[in-house]
Amino acid sequence: MKLQFLALVCIFAFSSTFFAQNSAISIIPKPQSVEQSGGQFTLTKKTRIVATGEGGKRLAAILNDLFSSNYGFKLSVGKKALSKDAIVLKIADTSGTEQKGENYTLRVTPALVEIAGDEAGGFYAIQSLIQLMPAKSAGDVGIPAININDSPRFAYRGMHLDVSRHFMPVSFVKKYIDLMSQYKFNTFHWHLTDDQGWRIEIKKYPRLTEIGSKRPETMKERNFAPYIGDGVPVEGFYTQNEIRDVIAYAKARYITIIPEIELPGHASAAMAAYPELGCKQDLKYKVQTTWGIFKETFCPTDTTFKFLEDVLDETIKLFPDSPYVHIGGDEVLKDHWKESPFVQDLMKRENLKDEHEVQSYFIRRIEKFINSKGKKIIGWDEILEGGVAPNATIMSWRGEKGGIEAAKAHHDVIMTPNTYVYFDYGQGDPAYEPLNIGAFIPLEKVYGWDPVPKEIAPDEAKYILGGQANIWTEYLKTPAAVEYMAFPRMIALAEVLWTQPANKDYADFKRRLAADLPRLEAQNVNFRIPEPDGLKNTIVGADGKATLTLRPFAPSYKIFYTLDGTTPNENSRQYTSPVEVEVGKDAVVTVKTIEVIPSGRKSSVYAATFVNREPFAAVEPPQKRPGVSWELFIPNADASGEGTRTTGESRSILLNQFEKNADLKKPFVTTFDGYMNAAANGIYEFQVDATWDVTVLLDGKPIIDDAGTKDRKVRSAVVPLEAGFHKISLRYNHRGGDSNFRVLWGLKGQGLGRAYGGELVH
Repeated sequence: MKLQFLALVCIFAFSSTFFAQNSAISIIPKPQSVEQSGGQFTLTKKTRIVATGEGGKRLAAILNDLFSSNYGFKLSVGKKALSKDAIVLKIADTSGTEQKGENYTLRVTPALVEIAGDEAGGFYAIQSLIQLMPAKSAGDVGIPAININDSPRFAYRGMHLDVSRHFMPVSFVKKYIDLMSQYKFNTFHWHLTDDQGWRIEIKKYPRLTEIGSKRPETMKERNFAPYIGDGVPVEGFYTQNEIRDVIAYAKARYITIIPEIELPGHASAAMAAYPELGCKQDLKYKVQTTWGIFKETFCPTDTTFKFLEDVLDETIKLFPDSPYVHIGGDEVLKDHWKESPFVQDLMKRENLKDEHEVQSYFIRRIEKFINSKGKKIIGWDEILEGGVAPNATIMSWRGEKGGIEAAKAHHDVIMTPNTYVYFDYGQGDPAYEPLNIGAFIPLEKVYGWDPVPKEIAPDEAKYILGGQANIWTEYLKTPAAVEYMAFPRMIALAEVLWTQPANKDYADFKRRLAADLPRLEAQNVNFRIPEPDGLKNTIVGADGKATLTLRPFAPSYKIFYTLDGTTPNENSRQYTSPVEVEVGKDAVVTVKTIEVIPSGRKSSVYAATFVNREPFAAVEPPQKRPGVSWELFIPNADASGEGTRTTGESRSILLNQFEKNADLKKPFVTTFDGYMNAAANGIYEFQVDATWDVTVLLDGKPIIDDAGTKDRKVRSAVVPLEAGFHKISLRYNHRGGDSNFRVLWGLKGQGLGRAYGGELVH
């Protein structure tokens, strides 16, 4: 079969850009050892490939695919040793052994190109070789002389893709695998089932795809109003033949696919198809159309376990090369278990002290079955609750805590913390970025991550198998949207997982990334164009003047900007030299920029805020009880000015705590007082979304003072703050009708977080 590797056919369309930036070696991920020497190897039509063994022949076919696609010729392949004008593949046969070192050497001299290693290592050597090759040419091809010795830091280098929330076609799944392979990832975590869709064909249970793969619509947009559907149906699943095809495709690219079948929670789609799997037989189960966590959880009956064993049996047979089955285990709401006479009886019978132990019982029973099939389980870190299954590998997603706990207990761990590698999280100012789930994980933060936390002792580090980034698709409806969120952060993660920390350097990575991005452009990848250097929020001096000095991410990129708040385009002023920004007293100026790359594609808007105001000094609260204090005043109906006052404490600045005290559709006045914690020095944005009159004071100074109307609207303020606590007071005067508000804040440009108790003291 002819192998079409995006990794091998994509570099050459942008040759002048690529090599203008390639005076130094630009391989990503950075090899462990690189030695350059003088001269180059010249590839011609007469060059031969020397390969022995089945592995060598497969790699020779990969090379010839490259040469045919880009230079219009194939090289002859033979076994006879040659001393010059040859590409020599010295591929060790490790079939039938446990040896999978993935290490390689790549040696280029004026006479020979030599690749040595096992078969996977040889494939990774090709990925490095491709990044050394010159522009597409009808003539001879020069490859710089170099000596590379390389091996990965971690054995597990993974990427995840959720196809349950939004189905992704086979063509894109293959493209995703191609992109993984060229950056030396070796594991694809395929999230196939969830509340919003069942995507894998199970022959024994056809209703899983007949019913569970379809939903009538999905959430229209992310907001805090009641659910709004978009009326667009979402459906799709992979047939077993399609799954076998994708597995073979991945295997040819040295990638193992791990399937995930969610249990015991995130089971709505399965229970919509087979309601008998639930604990509440009188409940009408459905494929969920909104996001979040749902009470629909598999009931731990013999019927359920027989169903799951059948499903897992078919799944395991489909994925013979995966040592694992991922069983989920996260976000299990136990309400239905608490209300179920069957489950309560099970707890007594099995001596389970609470519903957490019911979950552990559930996972252990499933693990025993999976182990009997020669496979191991992976579960999200919630499976630690109630006692972890004995042979489970823990995937730590709620930060790193679960992974640290598991490693200390000598369980294998795959680190995938939402604090560093959730690529559905935002990567820029949400005011200008495509809709996403929120939070803020920029490229530099991904690159700076170490999958081995400092809390792990050296003798426990061996339990950290590696790391993985997760891409959940609640807000990613298309392959292009997935690509925008994945790239270039996925490339940064590739280096985190492959390269030793001592060899990493972010400035050098950015140089190599700039050289690599034209390849993604040639592959038609909708990567996010990185911001220009120098764009940062600034508190200006007393004279109100600041100098904006920018540098495009790549020399071939053009920057256009505005100072008047309008959105820039190619007709805006082009940045060619430093710009003086003038900001009046207590004023705010926003500089907006875009970058345009050689193909003509434009970046998102990248902005910086300039504030002419002294930072508010931090204060120390007299006490630090979580939450805020509040007062509610309900006026008498006689307009006398008299009324009823109620006081209390709340974990957050919200109205719902008043529902027992007042009819929120009638007039009332409420105040909240507490202290918010600014995590770092910087410029912060505050936002109040409400009806009627709102006043917000920070450290006794009004930052929002607005006489509203019955129409809901957003008020905002931009304020420089010192790190530490700041007194916040909010007064809301509601004059009647529907009432609601929310208060958010965060570092300007990094997204706003809802003001919950963890951010407030009083």
